[in-house]
Amino acid sequence: MPAPIRLLVLATVALALAGSAAAQTTPPAAPWAPSGPAPWDTGPTPSGGVTVAPVEVVKRLPGPALWRVTKGPSEVIILGGLTPLPHMLEWNTLRMEHALNGADALYLQPRPKLGAMEVIGLAFNKGALQLPRGQTLDKSLPPKERARLLNLLANIHKKPADYARWKPAIAGLLLIADFRRAAGLSDGKPGTTVMHMANDAHVPVRYVGDFDLGPYIKTAATLSQAANLACFDAAMDDIDQESAHGREAASAWANADLKTVGETYKVSVLDRCLLQLPSVQGLLEKGTQQGVTTIETAMITPGKSVAVIDLNFLLRPNGILDRLKADGATISIPDLTR
Repeated sequence: MPAPIRLLVLATVALALAGSAAAQTTPPAAPWAPSGPAPWDTGPTPSGGVTVAPVEVVKRLPGPALWRVTKGPSEVIILGGLTPLPHMLEWNTLRMEHALNGADALYLQPRPKLGAMEVIGLAFNKGALQLPRGQTLDKSLPPKERARLLNLLANIHKKPADYARWKPAIAGLLLIADFRRAAGLSDGKPGTTVMHMANDAHVPVRYVGDFDLGPYIKTAATLSQAANLACFDAAMDDIDQESAHGREAASAWANADLKTVGETYKVSVLDRCLLQLPSVQGLLEKGTQQGVTTIETAMITPGKSVAVIDLNFLLRPNGILDRLKADGATISIPDLTR
């Protein structure tokens, strides 16, 4: 990714993190985790929405959890995604291969949309995301945060100089990316894996809407010192969580064990803060509604499509599956083993 674009993405995430100054130390569980009625239970969802089809079945089918959404002669097979996943994670792709066979399209979640002027503006103003001249990250952090930084850097074989110029919030995001790289974790999977499968099967790949980053560039540069520090702490918490439970959650995901996924997967700093910030709550709603609209549009024409959608969008109360069922779709668990 070109440097200005990468910085733009990081700046946008930094804005989302601005609301985390009062965030709790431990990230909360996934919103569909079994702290109350869960998607694999019967009965009403916590929000009073429609209950989706149970995902715990007596005969566990090979591979990650899939759902079939049907209306009349049309169907969409949905793979619930999880981020991050290990690059070398092995999972049974048999049902996905069968799902893609004869499909009209594969739908993936939106990629960030970048305007040319925003990229140029960030390239010229990236100094707003950096510490004042003469300051360095490791020297400006309080003792607790500095100790966490140095411990992490030792584990991922990086040096303080690699992050010296960045403000704490931006450094925290870079550290998450570098930790995942060192740990062999991918932000792109399972979408990239399924995309390659679709290409091999000659299935067109489309994206579910877009995500415009432009309006948030300027605000990202105005984070207070307290907000920057809170973002840094939250990023370190995310890294600790992924280090302790990320591979367990990934293994459970690969085997459709959503109960264990819900117990071990924690909402990321970004998700948590997006939910807290009124200014960007609409983005989550937009993403959910774009998913619903895409699937319903795909079902207007007879045939089959496939989609990869994050589990948090699918399974949260009043999420995509709830809304599709409320609109009259039938939701079931496909076999696709033959």
